[in-house]
Amino acid sequence: MKFSKSVTMLFLLAVSITFMQHSYSQSTGFGIEGGLNLSNISVTPDITTNGRAGFTVGGFADIGVSRLISIRPGLRYVMKGFSSSGNGVTFTDRLGYLEIPVLLKINFPLTEVKPYIMAGPTLGIQLSASEEATNGVQTQTSDASTVFETIDFGLFFGSGLEFHIANKTDMFIGGGYSLGLSNVVKIPNISGKNSGFQFMGGFKFNI
Repeated sequence: MKFSKSVTMLFLLAVSITFMQHSYSQSTGFGIEGGLNLSNISVTPDITTNGRAGFTVGGFADIGVSRLISIRPGLRYVMKGFSSSGNGVTFTDRLGYLEIPVLLKINFPLTEVKPYIMAGPTLGIQLSASEEATNGVQTQTSDASTVFETIDFGLFFGSGLEFHIANKTDMFIGGGYSLGLSNVVKIPNISGKNSGFQFMGGFKFNI
């Protein structure tokens, strides 16, 4: 799988950079983040779906391994979902997850602006699931928690910029792509995997 190869290459690059450093300083920080998640689902057999905009909010730790490399575990709430249409009815599925990412982050330590890239696995735990059906006249909302799996595994690839704004305080903006790896649909003979683009911002406090 080419995504697995990409993650392997990223880890190898990180290890190589670590050993090439003659000196480095380790640091740890904690942060808060929030932003927009543009989610959708890829369905097999092929079904046309439309994306859904939701928000994501959470916190993270940034644990320095070397001057260029850190590990970034986190905990965040993410709104996902999609919509589809058939026989004059539009169905909108709204999913809420508690997501745990563990990301490898490679920093490019410039003076005031510090670019970075990161990638790693994510574990999502379903907190809510509902489906709204409307024909333009009537709307009905039902619980859909039994239709979707409780656990959602995925990979996240992202990049961003950190700006030093005060003593031990950075502001950051970034974005990334979340690739679902596990089937989250319980309907027989149908497979569905979540995906989404995230646009985030927040603050990191170094200690």
